[in-house]
Amino acid sequence: MTEPTRQQLLDAAAKVYAEVGFRGATTRRIAEVAGVNEVTLFRTFGSKANLIDEVIRSCHRGPDAATLPADPADPEGELTRWAGDTHRFMLERRGLIRSAVAELHEHPDHSSEVADHPTVSFRELRAYVDRLHTTRTIPDVANANAACTMLLGTLFSDALHRDVMPSMFPPASDAPRTYVRLFLRALGATAAVGLAILVLAATPMAVAAQGAGTAPTTSAAPATLSLADALRRAEQKSEGVAIAAAGVTRAKGLQQQANSARLPQANGSVAYQRAIQNQFASISERFSDPNDTTAGGGFEDSPIARIFAAPNTAIFTLNVSQTLYSAGRIPAARAGAAAGRTAAEIAYEAAKAQAVLEVAQAYFDAVAADQFVAIAESSLVLTDRALTQVQLARQVGTAAEFDLIRAQVARDNQRPLVIQAAGARTAAYLRLKQLLDLPLTGPLTLTTPIRDEAAAASPTAPIVLADERTVQPDTAVGARATVRQAEAQVRAQEGALRAAQLARLPALQLSTNYQRFAYPPEGTFLPSALDLYFPNWNVTLGLSVPVLTGGRLRGERLVAEANLTEARERLQQSREGASVDALLAISQFEQAQAAYAASVGTDTQAQRAYAIAEVRFREGLSTSLELTQVRVQLEQARLQRVTAARDLEVARLRLALLKDLPLPMSGGR
Repeated sequence: MTEPTRQQLLDAAAKVYAEVGFRGATTRRIAEVAGVNEVTLFRTFGSKANLIDEVIRSCHRGPDAATLPADPADPEGELTRWAGDTHRFMLERRGLIRSAVAELHEHPDHSSEVADHPTVSFRELRAYVDRLHTTRTIPDVANANAACTMLLGTLFSDALHRDVMPSMFPPASDAPRTYVRLFLRALGATAAVGLAILVLAATPMAVAAQGAGTAPTTSAAPATLSLADALRRAEQKSEGVAIAAAGVTRAKGLQQQANSARLPQANGSVAYQRAIQNQFASISERFSDPNDTTAGGGFEDSPIARIFAAPNTAIFTLNVSQTLYSAGRIPAARAGAAAGRTAAEIAYEAAKAQAVLEVAQAYFDAVAADQFVAIAESSLVLTDRALTQVQLARQVGTAAEFDLIRAQVARDNQRPLVIQAAGARTAAYLRLKQLLDLPLTGPLTLTTPIRDEAAAASPTAPIVLADERTVQPDTAVGARATVRQAEAQVRAQEGALRAAQLARLPALQLSTNYQRFAYPPEGTFLPSALDLYFPNWNVTLGLSVPVLTGGRLRGERLVAEANLTEARERLQQSREGASVDALLAISQFEQAQAAYAASVGTDTQAQRAYAIAEVRFREGLSTSLELTQVRVQLEQARLQRVTAARDLEVARLRLALLKDLPLPMSGGR
């Protein structure tokens, strides 16, 4: 028997067992699915029980399964990979696991095999949590067992029930990361850990950032932030986005109100009335003959008199109404509400795009500030090196005292520039932290650099952003969010005007009012018999026509007409502004490309010139004045290159997001 045939039998048995369980998985059916005869099955495994036992043992994870590292460096990333592998493992075997769990009472010998995988996974996860506590990534492990059980139970439930109840779970690609973030939050991990941005100080990226002038690190691992993480956080923390989201919620509520007008309206009420003084009881008492001993012979003893003179009355009411004809007012209101919701949703997307652009600008400003500090410090090193060379030349008598003084002044003048650059960097980081709602005093390392590449691109070509997204720019006027929002507002005002114009037409409404009256005698709260609750039921078909409104309807129509006129003018204004803004965005992108290309060439030439100037000065062919001038040119060229690269990144992003960005505020014509 070859190994492939053995594996065929195992695969067939797993498939059949997952579908019909142990009883339904007959040897004949397994052999048919495997494409072999039953004799081969018995020759290989001896019995069906042995074969199923072998299948159940496949619930063990193999040696190639993802494991959690002994030294945690990136908790979210490591846990996400591990959880994703665990989730895929259970998802691929969900039918097998379902059958095994369902039949544990009949085959308890399988319990150890089924429980082996979750037990091993729990121990591995629990040990990893202890290591996180040791490194002070999480404050304590008091709830560690509960958190580990929660994560594993969620992965298990997702894998086994996703195909049955797909709406309950997040997308499969995002599920492991989502569950891991909740798990870390339950353990009290910091926001930095929740975003998977903890790194070791010895990583090349952290070393490079420190060399570029990043804020000094502390004994704790510094928080790191990529551009992609910053953009995701921008949408979550922006007040403008939250306000726009509230606008969408409001628009949904208004739409629901408009839609409810076409549906039946039902209201119920319960009332209990106690008569302090009753005219019918007083009349009966006043005009009754005290000498009359006849029982039930007078009006006061009649059922009607007892009702009107009852001291207690319980009333149960149900009112149902339905508008049959509204002369088009309800459809107009619904259309306007739907357009209003569309406008609110467009405004929400525009607010998110604006938040992304603002955070990206702040992010690149902070990265550029790091590089500005590095350039200033590099220039300080160059001036210090030049001073050392002049001092040596002065000692051997080849440099004048004037050259030595100039070199000292150049070095000392560079120190305030370093301090100034560091202050500008602090301001840039504070601005970024403020936008992202991060602790203002905490360390932060930015991991996405400003791209330094000279490849030119067309404004209409797909743009690869710094966070590796590829976006196709859309500069069409009709695609702009502001224009689409203005168009939706026009539709909403058109609906409001139609509703105002149709308000003079009659409306037809059908209503029914069903009541039950009870008259409890003194000493009781409610009658106990149903036949003591007396019905009162009527149906009304009503036609309402506005006859005299004192000018209210005309005023409403004038307001609606003015709103529509204003909306149309704003739409035209938006189209004109979008056309100009698109041309400006393209122009800024092209200018940024040209400026960057020029800065690259200038920087290269300046570096070459400074290298030559150093050689000339060292050989005594030039003065320190020439060396200082070339160094200043090199510093300016480097600053211009960084600034141009930053401007190009922002221009790229603005052009990519142009479709969803709001128009800049400007005066109307």
